[in-house]
Amino acid sequence: MSKTRKCHQHLAFLFALLSLLILSIVPATAAEPKKFTLINVVLEGVKIWLPSSVIVHQGDEVALTLINKLDEPHGFQIADVGILEVVSPKGQTIVKFTAAKSGVHRFGCQMHPAHIGGTLLVVEQERPLKRRNK
Repeated sequence: MSKTRKCHQHLAFLFALLSLLILSIVPATAAEPKKFTLINVVLEGVKIWLPSSVIVHQGDEVALTLINKLDEPHGFQIADVGILEVVSPKGQTIVKFTAAKSGVHRFGCQMHPAHIGGTLLVVEQERPLKRRNK
């Protein structure tokens, strides 16, 4: 066997060993949250959060970046998940939560109820089908 080939085999072995060591040292990380950006704008004279619907799965970690493009503060509330924020004029904030309960959850501006809100749809996780014994 040539010296070069032996050197390559040793390097490949060392690389594999180093990879295993790194993988065993680095702790397992949680899944990244589902990220969405919602923007408060005026659309044909009506203040609205866009997009007006967000869909996630039950159990998902969710991060919403709320951007207020307007010159006055605006609220953002999802009462069913305990979110109650005020976004400053021309400002932004991030809210995080776990989508624990499946169903349709309304969101909107608690400061200005006439503004158009939207819905957070939390889809139930699929459950494996149970076999029936005959």
